[in-house]
Amino acid sequence: AIMEAVLNDPEARINSPELNVEYRMNTDEYYELTPYARDLEENWGPAPGNLNSDGQNLVIYGKKFGNVFIGVQPSFGYEGDPMRLLFAKSASPHHGFAAYYTYLEKIFKADAVLHFGTHGSLEFMPGKQVGMSGTCYPDRLINSLPSAYLYAANNPSEATIAKRRSYSATVSYLTPPAENAGLY
Repeated sequence: AIMEAVLNDPEARINSPELNVEYRMNTDEYYELTPYARDLEENWGPAPGNLNSDGQNLVIYGKKFGNVFIGVQPSFGYEGDPMRLLFAKSASPHHGFAAYYTYLEKIFKADAVLHFGTHGSLEFMPGKQVGMSGTCYPDRLINSLPSAYLYAANNPSEATIAKRRSYSATVSYLTPPAENAGLY
């Protein structure tokens, strides 16, 4: 039921009309609430851009359930070369990605963020590899929000990146046991 409310279709893709739009942030609000928004224009042009956008507003995909928001984290923006964000000095997240975290902190006023799954995008945003500073995008995006990350126990290296680069408290879980396929 939750998946249907958020996605409307389990096979929905980013920018799909099947994703539930919880909030539309106009560009004036975005520039007012996101202090580093102008820094993103070098790579993405002015907001709203074409990612997580309806052409006039930045759209936040997800759904509120009382005081809980279940969101769909925006894509990297560099789908053909996602590692470009991590290693390119001039790369930046797109406006839709910045708007998502701005929404969580300043509009929804989340007390904390809980990331689920592996290969999230926040921890792979451009910035220093260690010792994040206010100019590093993971720091700018998560800002003052406490972050917890459920990470599979069989992927400790990426869990460490999430802990180090997005200030997340990681909670490990075991992956379900594989079933014998009977091929031997």
